[in-house]
Amino acid sequence: MLSADQIAFYKSEGYVSPIRGISGDRARWMQGELDRFEREREFSAGGIMFKGHLVFKWSYDLACSAEVLDAVEGLVGPDILVFASKFWIKGGGDGSFVTWHQDSAYFGLDPHDLVAAWVALTDSNRGNGCMRVIPKSHLGKSQVHNETYDSKNLLARGQKIEDFDDSNAVDLVLKAGEFSLHNERTVHGSLANNSESTRTGLALFYIPTHVKSTLARRTACLVRGEDKYGYWDADPVPRYDYDPIVMESVDRSRSGYVDPTVIQEAK
Repeated sequence: MLSADQIAFYKSEGYVSPIRGISGDRARWMQGELDRFEREREFSAGGIMFKGHLVFKWSYDLACSAEVLDAVEGLVGPDILVFASKFWIKGGGDGSFVTWHQDSAYFGLDPHDLVAAWVALTDSNRGNGCMRVIPKSHLGKSQVHNETYDSKNLLARGQKIEDFDDSNAVDLVLKAGEFSLHNERTVHGSLANNSESTRTGLALFYIPTHVKSTLARRTACLVRGEDKYGYWDADPVPRYDYDPIVMESVDRSRSGYVDPTVIQEAK
């Protein structure tokens, strides 16, 4: 569980990092599985939009793990859904980046109580494009995001906050197996990977069960506690990697997420 000081820091600054999650060896094994997936499918897991944790049995197990959920519970309480996820993969020197943005701008949730756990599957540092945050930015108003569709921007629509003061940005440096937590209104992004090696993280997006979808009725997985509200339909649980039933659900979720006609702007 998070300490009282860590919880207070999160509430004040909008993030907390680093937190020890899984072993470095376990994280590197997961990275190896992603490498194998890419070789076999000729497709990077970074291109799996919105429900990446359902594609692999091991990533679903990570989303349900006590190592992550114990920390999340300290911020949202005991009744927890995992709503979405994404593998953030930057190849060495590939030029990809993530512009300054707020998750609340395109998740369509009310209230804005989502907590993102960014689990490092490789070491993540300034040189290879670690995540960066703007402290206390979760306390201000929602920012206006432009949808740039930049091919090097890893966000689905290239969402970008223009002309933003990032002079106080903090680099969230993580060892493989560690993770960070940030609020969905915390402004964050990342620079390009200037190293020769791949940098990978799995972002898992958790909500307490009282949070509603503002877009339509959608799906999520209950990973701890009980759901007394019933605002979400249940995601299928993967029986094994690339479970065809799960993949159909993942594809439907992706279609709605990347559809430019769906308005997702934060309130």
